[in-house]
Amino acid sequence: MTLGLSGAICALGRRWRGSWWALRSTALPQTRQRLWGIHRQLHREHTPFSARPFRGFTLVELLVVISITGTLLSMLLPAVQAAREAARRSHCQNNLKQIALGLLGYETSNRRFPPAAIVSEGDNTAACTGCWNPWAEAQLTSVPLAGGKHGTSWLLEILPHIDQTTVFNAWNRQSNVLGNAPTAQTDIPTLYCPSRRSGIRTSKDDHKMLVAAAWRGGGTDYGGCYGRLDGFINDTSNDHRFADRGTSIAGSIGKPEGLLLPNSGVAIATARDGLSNTILVGELQRLRPIPAAASAADTYNRTSYDGWAVGGVATLFTTSTDPGHRNPGGMNNLFFESPGSDHSGGASFAMADGSVAWLSEWIDAKDNNAIFPLLGSMRDGQPVGLSGVGN
Repeated sequence: MTLGLSGAICALGRRWRGSWWALRSTALPQTRQRLWGIHRQLHREHTPFSARPFRGFTLVELLVVISITGTLLSMLLPAVQAAREAARRSHCQNNLKQIALGLLGYETSNRRFPPAAIVSEGDNTAACTGCWNPWAEAQLTSVPLAGGKHGTSWLLEILPHIDQTTVFNAWNRQSNVLGNAPTAQTDIPTLYCPSRRSGIRTSKDDHKMLVAAAWRGGGTDYGGCYGRLDGFINDTSNDHRFADRGTSIAGSIGKPEGLLLPNSGVAIATARDGLSNTILVGELQRLRPIPAAASAADTYNRTSYDGWAVGGVATLFTTSTDPGHRNPGGMNNLFFESPGSDHSGGASFAMADGSVAWLSEWIDAKDNNAIFPLLGSMRDGQPVGLSGVGN
């Protein structure tokens, strides 16, 4: 009995050892392989992308990516530029709105608009009798009070109404523009169009006529509307004298009839064509240097002036069409007294009611009874609305 039990136990031990060796030789390697596979899979899932093997782009794939990127950029950049210009144009119109409201605020306080310029009468030439020369008076080094001789502009008068009271209070009324040089060179951001320049004068503006060669500030890109008839004379000297009656200038007829006239303020009730039909202020054209071989007359016609404190062509424009004085009419026409802008396709103007309108540079200006000249006149008896004359 004892021997039988011992034999059975020995036989069972031999069978177990056989099973163990069989398991070790077959099942365990398979298990290890499965576990190793799981380990490798988990390792790949938690390994950073940069540590994995990476197959680079082929040349064809790279060229396709570059081509697609270039196409997308060519479509996107014009849209971005257009959006930026739209923002600048909106900013410019807001500037005009502030200036127009400043003029209307002055009119409310004084019952009339400010004079276009304070200047002495009697600077006679063969082509212009009884005309004014604000630039000459602005540049005088000795300034007698008798007879005026200040040469200042309407913008000086409205400074308190456009949040520039400090500049206004710093102005010495006993002197002219040159005598107030530090104040007159103050850069006023509201007077700068963002499409043309930032809030300061830049080197590209140095070709313009300035009060003095060393002048380094105080520019303006906006001016008041002087009327629809030619009130300036340009073929005598490059200072552009002007008058408030066209008959004093050879070849002109009638009065300019703008809301801003020299030495006297115009009451708002005088605008019988309607405030919304009369241009009050707008963007000024700024001309570029002309070729050195140009004639003297062309040099005068193509000269821009810059300075918010100075009366005359630096702060005024007309909507005139005057072939007799080589003025083709309209805007952006390379003639010194015409309005214009650095925006594409037209310019912005503020009407006498404070509204602001965009006018196309192709607006009808074929003669002084066309739409654009009539918008510059306050009482021509031909009121013209803005409907349909914009873009």
